[in-house]
Amino acid sequence: MDANLLTTLQNYGLSDKEARVYLTVLELGTSIASTIARRAELNRVTTYTLLEDLKRDGIVNETTKEGVKYYSVISPDILLKQLEQKYESFKEKVPELLAMAEKFGSKPKVQFFEGLEGMKKMYSDLLTSTTEPIYAFLGLEITNKKLLEYLYNDFLPQRIKLGIKAKVIVHASTKNKEYKTIDKKSLKETRIITVADFNIHNEINIYGWNKVAIAMFGDAEMSAIIIHSKSVHDSLLSIFNFIWKK
Repeated sequence: MDANLLTTLQNYGLSDKEARVYLTVLELGTSIASTIARRAELNRVTTYTLLEDLKRDGIVNETTKEGVKYYSVISPDILLKQLEQKYESFKEKVPELLAMAEKFGSKPKVQFFEGLEGMKKMYSDLLTSTTEPIYAFLGLEITNKKLLEYLYNDFLPQRIKLGIKAKVIVHASTKNKEYKTIDKKSLKETRIITVADFNIHNEINIYGWNKVAIAMFGDAEMSAIIIHSKSVHDSLLSIFNFIWKK
């Protein structure tokens, strides 16, 4: 029996013995339990149990002719459709499951990043965690030339390629006014805040369904954290939307 096919069926969710029964019946077409058991090298009682389990899962069909039970299996393409349906059903429940994990789980997870490579990892997470818009507060202007090169030559083109939009709130400055002029080609919208008391020193990115990334650009070293917390994410997003609409 083909080991690769057995592994494929086990990845689908069948046990080793269920996979052997499925492949055996697929080869035989339609057959009785004793023949299936002999070909699959399983005892008859076990085979009957497996056939009943697979029948309950909609994988095996049973017909009776002259008092004798015959078994056949659904075709692989129907098996694939069932798997796709299970995937879509699970996918629909993922947000609910994640919300439950957040509600009843442990303390928020925090990741720390340092230096240029650490900053790259932080920014990379923005692109791999969501296809939805990124909401950002931009503070101090970035002065590190290598980081600027990465942002303009790697991060920005990749974000545009992925079609991830951005909404950005910045404090009024000559540099930030120039930053707004590239909104259209950068898939972003910028709001410039002129209120004197609005003074953000760090960069804050709100993204995904539960992530907040805070970047700090100190004189000595760059660092960042990513907070995994639905409540922190939603609180900051609420503040962002409030300011955005002003």
